[in-house]
Amino acid sequence: MTNLFTKSNILRLLAPLIVFGLLYLGWQWVALNLKSILPPFGNITAEFLDRPGFYFSNLWVTVQAALIGFAIGGISAIVLAILMVYFDFLRAAIIPVALLLNVTPIVAISPALIVAFGFNAIPHIIVAGLAAFFPMLINAMSGLRAVEKETLDVFNAMSANRTEIFFRLRLPGSLPYLFSGAKLSITAAMVGSVVSEFMGTSKGIGATIVMATTFLNLNQMWVAIFLSAVTSLVLIGVVSLVEKALIRW
Repeated sequence: MTNLFTKSNILRLLAPLIVFGLLYLGWQWVALNLKSILPPFGNITAEFLDRPGFYFSNLWVTVQAALIGFAIGGISAIVLAILMVYFDFLRAAIIPVALLLNVTPIVAISPALIVAFGFNAIPHIIVAGLAAFFPMLINAMSGLRAVEKETLDVFNAMSANRTEIFFRLRLPGSLPYLFSGAKLSITAAMVGSVVSEFMGTSKGIGATIVMATTFLNLNQMWVAIFLSAVTSLVLIGVVSLVEKALIRW
């Protein structure tokens, strides 16, 4: 049985705890000496415990838009990646457009979407989907193309058709890339959903941050920021659990 209390394992456990401890001490020092910049952790915790329903209800609005956008953007990216693997001319046509969307600031897109679709969840879902699209597209395309030539030659020698090559070779081999893309995409979708809520809505974590900024409520602002960060970590963790369940090698 492997010894869990080896020196290396203890150091791996202590290292992040030490870093977080130093960050906490630094935060508290700033909070006590520069009160207009950061609130003490005790005040942030008290604010959250005073109104947990308010924060969770707004968080759920944001998470819904992020998950729907992630699903739409991720599935669209995978489908396009599959088509680009088999049709080179599509890659030449789609990649420049995808790059253009990726470098366009989300804040610049949101007002146009609100004008087009109104003050509802659709603009926020679209922004989340656009944010999730590019990371998944690049990783899916890389994974589907990362096939060893020797293995592909064996499949061709056995007269395997495109469908058999895809499901027995390309798709299984691309799973690590797809899950790496999913982790990036789910984070990007969450960020996109939060940022899109900075305008055009009174609900969601992004709107909560804007409201806190308007009234200079640092406690509310940091509760919302921490909740969005923790939620992103939880979503990444869920993707990692699915990855471990599906990928055994």
